[in-house]
Amino acid sequence: MHIHRLSPDPRVSKAAKAEFENSLPTAMSAFSLVELKGNYISYLVLLRRKVAASNSFNEAYARAQNSGERRALLMISQLVKCLDGFINFQTMPWNEIRNILLTHLDAQIAASWEEFQRSVSYLADDFHCNRATEAPQNNMGNWNVSIPKCSKNNTKCKIIQFMRQFNEELKLLIDTFNALNPNFKTKELDKIQKIANQTIFDQFPWEGNTCRNVADLLIGLQSKSGLELVSSNYKEHLHMHKPLGYKFREFPIAQIRSK
Repeated sequence: MHIHRLSPDPRVSKAAKAEFENSLPTAMSAFSLVELKGNYISYLVLLRRKVAASNSFNEAYARAQNSGERRALLMISQLVKCLDGFINFQTMPWNEIRNILLTHLDAQIAASWEEFQRSVSYLADDFHCNRATEAPQNNMGNWNVSIPKCSKNNTKCKIIQFMRQFNEELKLLIDTFNALNPNFKTKELDKIQKIANQTIFDQFPWEGNTCRNVADLLIGLQSKSGLELVSSNYKEHLHMHKPLGYKFREFPIAQIRSK
């Protein structure tokens, strides 16, 4: 929803902003910051590197485009957004254009982390996620947005205690998945089912990248304390919200997009 709010598509950004404005008070899982850092912010950093390494605007555009899929779309839209209002940029020397782009990108990278948190009324951090406290670091334009794998040396969260509260919900979720048509079973749902089984019979296997692999499960469980979860990620939440006991409303991105 935060990325949709920043979309260059005016119909999408308007609809997403309306969701935030009309749903007060709003909340976000602190864990979502990890996902935003690993996707939106890391793509901005990647775009910065491509711009810095390019010898022309066309080359920077091509480098972004060649990144492929959603990553390319986001980077190209950010590239265009950075130049919004600079009508005469085509007459400028590339070095001047590049400096303008790098300045805008640095500002956007630096502001994003705080902006995401300020845009909601409440930040839910039920399991005290260490990774959600690690903001992007800037060293003279060399941004570090890495997300360490969780281990006993760098993590003191309460995810095990958090997950122990939901054994009954996880059992219902497993039953739902077992009865689900295989055509509707995404890769993430498969991962969620395996982790749910491990959690019930032992404990949540938190080390490594487990939380990032089952992000929708964690966010769904946190949503039980709110009125509803709004997300465009319907392929997972459509099948999880009833057994886990939270209300889900889809943000219909495909219908909203400008055609």
